Amino acid sequence: MLILVVEDEGMVAMAIERALKVAGHRVLGPTDNVEHALRLCEAQRPDVALIDLSLRDGGDGRVIARHLKEQYDTPVFLLTAQAAQARSETHVAWGVVRKPYDTGRLPRLIEFVAEMLRGHQPEPPPDVEIFMLPDHQR
Repeated sequence: MLILVVEDEGMVAMAIERALKVAGHRVLGPTDNVEHALRLCEAQRPDVALIDLSLRDGGDGRVIARHLKEQYDTPVFLLTAQAAQARSETHVAWGVVRKPYDTGRLPRLIEFVAEMLRGHQPEPPPDVEIFMLPDHQR
């Protein structure tokens, strides 16, 4: 799968990218700002997005999540320590991965998404709070 990664902590972004690539996925980015993320999505539509909610430059990951939901219905997971703030975005995000988290577990999240998109009903990863399911799963 092609996964958009938006994360403003450089070391965390590199760890996410590595974990996903080792699991056989392709990574779009990583990037650390809204404008660049939107440009990447226009060039290549991601299958899934992992988006930091609050970006260092003042950017808001919700802008990217809304764009992906409205334009492509892309599954989005928000990466944040502010789960309550992320819960206000249940209409655009499938769920939240609460910081701190083990980047090595993210491939399991991507497998969960892939199974959901195939119409299956797998158990979600234990460290992910699920908000929304695809239309065929509701």
